[in-house]
Amino acid sequence: MENKQSKKIKFLHCSDIHLDAPYVGLSSEKTDERRRELRTTFMRMMEFVRERAVDYVLISGDLFETKFATNTTAEILIREFRNCPETKFIIAPGLHDAYDDNPIYASGRLPDNCFVFSSESLSRFDFEEDRVTVYGWAFKKSSLTTSPLFDNHVDDGSKINIVCGYADLDGALDSPLCPVSSADMTHFGADYYAFGGRHAKTEFVKRGGSMYSYSGSLECTGFDNPSFGGVKFLNVDYNEGELSMDGKHVSFGRLSFVTEKIDITGVGANNEITNRISKLIGSKKYGIDTALRVELVGSIDPRFVVPTHIECDAFGLYFFDLVDKTLPLYNTEHFKRDMTVAGEVYRRLLPMLEGEREEDRLLAARAFRVALAALENREIDL
Repeated sequence: MENKQSKKIKFLHCSDIHLDAPYVGLSSEKTDERRRELRTTFMRMMEFVRERAVDYVLISGDLFETKFATNTTAEILIREFRNCPETKFIIAPGLHDAYDDNPIYASGRLPDNCFVFSSESLSRFDFEEDRVTVYGWAFKKSSLTTSPLFDNHVDDGSKINIVCGYADLDGALDSPLCPVSSADMTHFGADYYAFGGRHAKTEFVKRGGSMYSYSGSLECTGFDNPSFGGVKFLNVDYNEGELSMDGKHVSFGRLSFVTEKIDITGVGANNEITNRISKLIGSKKYGIDTALRVELVGSIDPRFVVPTHIECDAFGLYFFDLVDKTLPLYNTEHFKRDMTVAGEVYRRLLPMLEGEREEDRLLAARAFRVALAALENREIDL
């Protein structure tokens, strides 16, 4: 740590931004809206970079969703990077924006203040004016099964040494998501490890003379990945030759994706379901910044049909989705003794209805409801 410069340097660490993500689970209209809003969130982050005069932005994977990326988004990125000419942007392509699959990285369109890792092996960018070295790697395709840090060490301990990369820290040895171990970090000896690849943020974790964190995703990207973080903002300074890092977490996201379960065992009226949903929303204080999915569970009468269309406007939410996972097992003992076709269908399906796999239970529930409605000459909308 000796002989390092006394200049204060500001770093911003972000990852898992997923620009142009498809937002699975939302309507097509809401998906397009969320894509635009995510770009806006990204621009709020860039405004923060300008206002705070950030020296280095570390982007540790999944800046894009390459599969869905648009030229409009690429132009926004290029414009925003150019509008921060004094900031250096270091990009480590990850799983969803792998280098070989993302034409913008090698296109020459990015401005000169952007530095993109292009190798699965450890490489580096040296910034001698600040005595900063940023090490990193790139996902070339959809997997990276070896640790780029393994058996490597920083070249010059007198510099500020940063690692920027998409990594599965202490994951399985054969992880396809770049398995980096704590031992790799300890041996390598960097000052800060800016990791990406996890949507949930972590705190700053100190390990010996080093520190690491996951910034988490900039915003939620859907019900399947509801966790999110923001960015890590670090001030790096030296006091009498000693390195110090003052870091904090900053959030720019506004929308939360939440899944809740409500047990409606024995319920036989739609208004009772609506009342329970309203009570849940009120108790959790969900509002216009919440995309809420409610999973209805429990046992109900096989002839009761759960409502499939409840508008989010009725609850004051950004988006509302109702999923019926109930089973038609309430008050059905008589079907076990029923000698009609309905009883036979019930008995045949009962092992699946009471089985361990949710997929089988829900398939059997649908089959029994449809069969019962057909036998009773009722229409049913499932």
